[in-house]
Amino acid sequence: MTGNGRQRRALTATHRAVLLAGLVATIVGCQTESWEQYMEAAAFAYQDGNYQEAEQWFLAAEQVAADFESLDPRLALTLGNLADFYHALARDNEAEPLYLETLALLERIDGPDAPRVARFVVDLATFYTVLGRVEEAEPLYLRALETLEWELGPYHFDVLVVRTALAGLYLQQTRYTDAEPLYREVLAILLDTPDPDQDHLLTVLDEYAVVLRAIGREEDAAALDARARAVRARL
Repeated sequence: MTGNGRQRRALTATHRAVLLAGLVATIVGCQTESWEQYMEAAAFAYQDGNYQEAEQWFLAAEQVAADFESLDPRLALTLGNLADFYHALARDNEAEPLYLETLALLERIDGPDAPRVARFVVDLATFYTVLGRVEEAEPLYLRALETLEWELGPYHFDVLVVRTALAGLYLQQTRYTDAEPLYREVLAILLDTPDPDQDHLLTVLDEYAVVLRAIGREEDAAALDARARAVRARL
């Protein structure tokens, strides 16, 4: 969901008020509607391609969640989903402040070094990676990796995914000597895992082969290509 080439437009306070005004009758007339139902309605509307309706439901859920206790995570969840929604529509100027607000809320609720915060930090890093803002993405990946390795251990799936994402960032920057040990370590763990995630394994094999070719290790790259073909043949 890169949204490249799509038009970006700002959601002003006035525009938000107009969207919310359209829901007043519904909210007043159905006071038993819960935050969960608003979020579910937003998800269904998005899946159906009804983006304006989805936005209205997200904003309605945000209004409800704003009245919850300060340590209730549902406002953060709402804003994070709304940020993802805007990012999916290439409305990244609107998505970014919501991502940052969500992170601040989660840090206040869980503490800055909590696993849930680290996972959201990965989402923010991915957002910046998609936008090509790699200088902002790298420290976020490193922060998340430090927390998740400490909390979950070096062999946990989430840790391997973040390592792969960081390696991919280095590959994108042609920082091959930084990427190579990350890919090597992740691949060794995946190959030693009884039933590794096949999509993840293929990503590592394909991207590591690119790195090896770039540093002149053609024979090793060809071996990874052959292994990747074998994996695909079994799928």
